[in-house]
Amino acid sequence: MASVSAQGLYNLMPFDDEASDSLPLNWTVGANIGYDDNPTPIGSGVAGGGGSSGEAYGDAYVQANFVNQDPQTTLDVWVRLGIIYYFDEIRTVNAVGTVVNTEDTFYQTRGGLNLVHRVNERLRIRSRNSLAYETEPDYSYGVGADRRQGQYFRWSSDNSFGYRWSERFGTNTGWRVQGVSYDDLSGSDYISNLLYNEFRYRATPQTVWTASYRYGFTDDDSGPDSNSQFFLVGAEHQFSPTTVGVVRVGGQLFQPDAGSDTWAPYIEGMLRSQVNEQFSLRGFLRYGIEPYNRRIATNNAPMPIQSSLYDDHSVLRVGVQGSYAISPRLAVFGGGHIIHETYDDLVAGSTTPAPPPAAPGSFDETILNLNIGGSVQVTENVYLTGSYNFTDSSSDSNIREYDRNRFQLGVQATF
Repeated sequence: MASVSAQGLYNLMPFDDEASDSLPLNWTVGANIGYDDNPTPIGSGVAGGGGSSGEAYGDAYVQANFVNQDPQTTLDVWVRLGIIYYFDEIRTVNAVGTVVNTEDTFYQTRGGLNLVHRVNERLRIRSRNSLAYETEPDYSYGVGADRRQGQYFRWSSDNSFGYRWSERFGTNTGWRVQGVSYDDLSGSDYISNLLYNEFRYRATPQTVWTASYRYGFTDDDSGPDSNSQFFLVGAEHQFSPTTVGVVRVGGQLFQPDAGSDTWAPYIEGMLRSQVNEQFSLRGFLRYGIEPYNRRIATNNAPMPIQSSLYDDHSVLRVGVQGSYAISPRLAVFGGGHIIHETYDDLVAGSTTPAPPPAAPGSFDETILNLNIGGSVQVTENVYLTGSYNFTDSSSDSNIREYDRNRFQLGVQATF
């Protein structure tokens, strides 16, 4: 299932997620039963809140994967359809505890289509496309809210062409567009575009030096629109046949329609390794100004509701995932994500009801998400699975702090 795992922040190399072999149509079906102690988390300071009550749930899904490869073209397609049913209805609430919906059924739908076409020995065209309609934040993509807040639709399309001008020098030029739309979270939708060009120089068989320029523009419902420019240098290095790393560093010029222009450091990196036959590991790091979700509730309960817009929304994202095959039939996996958000340069703060307290000039929030699980092969194509997921939110505002624990057992079959 390389298509599922290779996209997002865990993959930064232009053609690194291309499938290596054809795969006939492959099906995976599964079902789980679990317990969620805080399915619609709200802050500990919200009156009557501290999160919703714990609920048991069941889910089922079906996934199809298909890869077709010939000497010129690789087509990689996957689709996953899933449904989650809570045995009692749960509340969908906003950050200040207002119930905006009550339901027991949610949908988890994802899909992707990757196409690579080798026009000739020098020119290669690539298209990466994905979409999802789901409820949980996806920390590996760097989109979605900081907590579960109802269904949302996420989509992205990254299209580029790479040209090798000589044996050592090449370029990769493209356009990436992505968007998020929430069913129950009004005023938080956005569409972000990014145009980019990267110069690539192969210094050794293992190392490629890079220099790139990116220009992005974002239409954000939560605040004024913005533009960003990135000036980056970096390297891609093959440490061994099974270990590769990428790093890019530089500066970001963030230009919001309301507020002042800001220069900030920008860094992104990725490491992936098949340490041995049993153990695989991958991780990423990204730090920069994110042009969306710049408006946030900053009050402490029981103070009046306060919505504050900030010029600078700097975010550090770190993720690690690994898996280990204890035996041919038993495997374990685990990992985690840390997201630290800093809001600086207050543009505006509004409060209901008046009179408003002073909004803070800066604001910090940290999300910690950890997961661990395993699978046992019981027949040739049937597996028993189990997992545990923990999330903690710490914030300068007590209405945004919460803990959440999820336990799940299931069965999965492939054919």
